[in-house]
Amino acid sequence: MTAATRPVVVGVDGSNDNLGALRYGAEEARRAQVPLKLVHVIPDYVPISPMMPLTPADMEQTGATFLTRSEELARAMVPEIEVEGWLHHGTRPVELARGAEDGQLLVVGRDNRPLIERILRGDAAAGVAARSTVPMVLVPSDWEPGRAHGVVLVGVKSPEHANALLGDAMELASATGAKLVALHAWRVPSGYDDIIESRVTAGEWRQRAADELESLLESRREAYPGVETEARVVHDHAAHALVEASSEADVLVIVRRAHGVPAATHLGATARAVLRAAHCPVRVVPPEPDPAAPKPVPAAAPALVMY
Repeated sequence: MTAATRPVVVGVDGSNDNLGALRYGAEEARRAQVPLKLVHVIPDYVPISPMMPLTPADMEQTGATFLTRSEELARAMVPEIEVEGWLHHGTRPVELARGAEDGQLLVVGRDNRPLIERILRGDAAAGVAARSTVPMVLVPSDWEPGRAHGVVLVGVKSPEHANALLGDAMELASATGAKLVALHAWRVPSGYDDIIESRVTAGEWRQRAADELESLLESRREAYPGVETEARVVHDHAAHALVEASSEADVLVIVRRAHGVPAATHLGATARAVLRAAHCPVRVVPPEPDPAAPKPVPAAAPALVMY
């Protein structure tokens, strides 16, 4: 299987919250003219009351029903695209990441459970994003095709992993005919801003950060001459700035950390907040080393650092 024919993979769970992801995955498969692979994960363990027995056969039958319904919906959405369904058994984040290893993109629906439930029982979406070896897109349940703003928004915090992040975002913008907006936001906790401002004015900091961001973009514009780009620097908390800007974007692209234990900490606090609250689909790109990345600038003008 070549890269050009690798499927778009969608994690399906049979819920209405998953419909946005199914629609998004179907549109991506149509755009790339590749098969659509649907993966449903049957839990390997669920709490069962002695008063309400549930057998493995019941689980298998229910999972197969969810998958069949999703296949029928997908074929109605993109009748010209090959659709295949796969049942996996195990932990959902692990098995979805595994099921996407032969794909070019993994699409999942946003987990809309209350925060306390996600903390106690695990955030499946964050777990998938932390493990996937291919770009993963988290899609709000109400996503519909045709709501295009013509903007790919990319959150940049430093030159580290900029090759993977901006390369993926530029390719996506080129393929969809969208403008690429690279946004860098930086703000320290209240009270500490005065320390920074005593060393460098806000205007000087903004200019130096913009120059660094422009430098990162310039090295990639030659490969994508048809993509309009904008470097945007704001003095704000990163998660807030990205969520606000996402209301005028078709997709928000961020990169996963290359370190951290356990797996979910690879995302970082900003990424987890954006996954929960962004107004548009969020695309999480796996990191890859960038030996040519420039060194950070001195602390007086805070360097860009990946979320």
